[in-house]
Amino acid sequence: MKRIFITIFSYFFNVVNSLQFDEHPFNITANVKETVSLVCIIELKGSDKSKYDLKWKKNKEYIATNGNLREDIDDKRHFVVTINRINNRIKFDLIFISIWNSDREFYQCDVFENDTLVLHSNKAFFDVIQIPGDKYPLCTASKDVYTEGDDVMLFCASEYTEPPVTLRWNDGATHVVEIVHGETARLQKRLIANPDLNGYKDVCSMTNVQIPDLSRNCTTQPLTIYYKPRVSIPPQTGLISAGKQAFFICDTTANPAVTRYTWLTLPPLDNKEYNIDNTGHIFMLYNPTMKQDGTVITCTAENRIGSSSTSVTLSIQSDTQNDVTVSLAKDFVIIDDNENNKLRGIDTLNKETSSGLSTDVIVIIIVACVVLLVIIVMIPVYYYCLCSRNITTNQTTTIVHQPEVYFEPRDRMTLPLPRTRDATIWRRSFAAQAPDDKEVDAMYLEIQSNHYIYAATSRSNTMR
Repeated sequence: MKRIFITIFSYFFNVVNSLQFDEHPFNITANVKETVSLVCIIELKGSDKSKYDLKWKKNKEYIATNGNLREDIDDKRHFVVTINRINNRIKFDLIFISIWNSDREFYQCDVFENDTLVLHSNKAFFDVIQIPGDKYPLCTASKDVYTEGDDVMLFCASEYTEPPVTLRWNDGATHVVEIVHGETARLQKRLIANPDLNGYKDVCSMTNVQIPDLSRNCTTQPLTIYYKPRVSIPPQTGLISAGKQAFFICDTTANPAVTRYTWLTLPPLDNKEYNIDNTGHIFMLYNPTMKQDGTVITCTAENRIGSSSTSVTLSIQSDTQNDVTVSLAKDFVIIDDNENNKLRGIDTLNKETSSGLSTDVIVIIIVACVVLLVIIVMIPVYYYCLCSRNITTNQTTTIVHQPEVYFEPRDRMTLPLPRTRDATIWRRSFAAQAPDDKEVDAMYLEIQSNHYIYAATSRSNTMR
């Protein structure tokens, strides 16, 4: 027995002495965009290098033997393994073509002889800066359809990575992040279903402070919230006039749609006094009367979630009151006291009449002021022009200047015409230039006297 132990010990001692690691794999850190390798180099001393098998072990499982990957993980797009036996050395490489998050583990290089482990390397940790898969983040809701009052749970999920990612809803609120089975990081948000959330969508963003380029987001599907109808009857514009048709519309919002409308009146009206259209949401009052004043009209809308109703009270005014109030005051309010009606109606009339007269008076005053201003401006102008024309006729106060150029009187005789009697025309004329200091043009004035001179009788006739 002792001899057998010594023999085995001597065998392993010789093997170890004939093999040794020239290079152990070492720790590395890489991100998913890089290509890295784990390397181990074995040095042999006088041994046959072909009798040794080398294997890569990931955590506790062997993934490659010599130059072959395990069949279930043989994916050349992920990693490949190579082995080179040169002289007395064996180089064993595990090359990561694309880095996966699952590659983050401890790796070890082992040497086998006849399926017996004879040597192993140090463990090397491959630290991967992990990035979630392309499908992340994922936004989901706890249900497809909610009813008013239900709890609404929104989820934003990502693959759990190292370093971990940051998930945040679009509203910036802080919510609990839980780890599901150590593989998924999930952010949740709780809401209470109500009609305002129908069609609501939320956005979740995913970032990582150690990977600046990582920024993704997802959007939840629009929420579907079922709720009973919301009912309203828009108010009438002014009071209802007696004798004129009035319409009331039952305005609703609901999901799912309204399936039935119901109208009730209190006290009840005769069926001949009103009509409801085919859709059921329009109520028409044919001929309102003062007897119907104060009647309560109620509309009820119903869907498969529930029903809701609303009411309106009729306020009717008589034809006489309507004529007065419509023509005199748009916002006139009818009250039950007849005396107050008269006083308020007269007051409104006075205000409108006073307002109209005031406008006319203002216009007249403006026109009168303009005319008066024109007259005041024209008086000095007219006076100046009139005085300028009459200055020469005023012999007592105005001195008429003698013109610088003037003409002396002159005489001339016109030769007798053929076949006329022996007579000659004698003419005398003179001219004067107006003074230069007056605003009149210079003019020439000729006064002519015809004197006929007869040679035979030596007498003269004068024609003027």
